[in-house]
Amino acid sequence: MQNEVDSLPQIGTPPDGDLQHHSSFIYLRYFHGPRFQSHGGVIRGIENGVDGVALMRHQLPVKDQFSVETDGEEVLLEALPMLIEAGFQNAGLATMESDGFSSLPVGIEWTSILRVPEANEKLRVRSVKVASQDSGVTIHDVVVVGDDDAPVISLKGLRLKAMSEVSSDQRFTLLR
Repeated sequence: MQNEVDSLPQIGTPPDGDLQHHSSFIYLRYFHGPRFQSHGGVIRGIENGVDGVALMRHQLPVKDQFSVETDGEEVLLEALPMLIEAGFQNAGLATMESDGFSSLPVGIEWTSILRVPEANEKLRVRSVKVASQDSGVTIHDVVVVGDDDAPVISLKGLRLKAMSEVSSDQRFTLLR
């Protein structure tokens, strides 16, 4: 486990704080339906990145993702896909702001799930753009932390590919 912790990207810890933009700001720009709206809002912009709130499956606008869940059966997913998705979306916001493009994930160099968060934890996500390539790919490091600032998951070398230009009425600059 110590090797995993030592390999985490050194991008700092997102602070707890009031939201600069609620999730509605994000989903005016993204196509995600309520079962995949895993970003809870923007706390602030940082140099080359964004701090935000990550939502767990039971915090999503629509919680039932599998048909058996509509019948009350609980489905537990050990890979924390909604937190990984929150990392994708947070990094995508950074690319929208800095480069003016909507993008989709095309690869991850390294990921680590360090623990399963408590059901009542408020999780925060930080993504930092660490590189850009000529092919329209931006590279990001991401960390999701819990109430105690301890890492929950981390993504290193998340690659996002530019898909389309952000329309002028959807462009933004975050407060830092």
